[in-house]
Amino acid sequence: MIKTLKSFSMAFCFILALLQTSCNSDDDNSGDCDNIACTAIFIRVNVTVVDENQDPVALDAFEVINTQNGQDMTIELSPSEFEGAQEFGLYPLIEDGVLGLNQERDVEFRGFIGGEEVVSGNYTVGTDCCHVSLKSGNPQLTL
Repeated sequence: MIKTLKSFSMAFCFILALLQTSCNSDDDNSGDCDNIACTAIFIRVNVTVVDENQDPVALDAFEVINTQNGQDMTIELSPSEFEGAQEFGLYPLIEDGVLGLNQERDVEFRGFIGGEEVVSGNYTVGTDCCHVSLKSGNPQLTL
């Protein structure tokens, strides 16, 4: 029994190590993604909106716009997710599955209170063979 448990533990650790090293940022993922093993985690890049005291800001609404073509890329939140976003001032900018593999987009985040735009920020977001990431832009906006 102990030998089986040790074997299982070693195999599990090997698989985890393989997954962690397969998506290194210095890999050349510009080509074929067929031979890339990705982690099963789901990545969402957020923008934090705070006031001058660093307290979270509860926006009434927000949007994410593709600055190249004007496409609305806003991630829909359930009512409970939106309440959580307001409580912590964390609003989604981009998440896995929105862009295709190895793509980049310039986007603008806009936050609204009372129907008036109160905060905005410009970002470049992108994907590799596995996940989305923030390429440029300040992830914290101060109102």
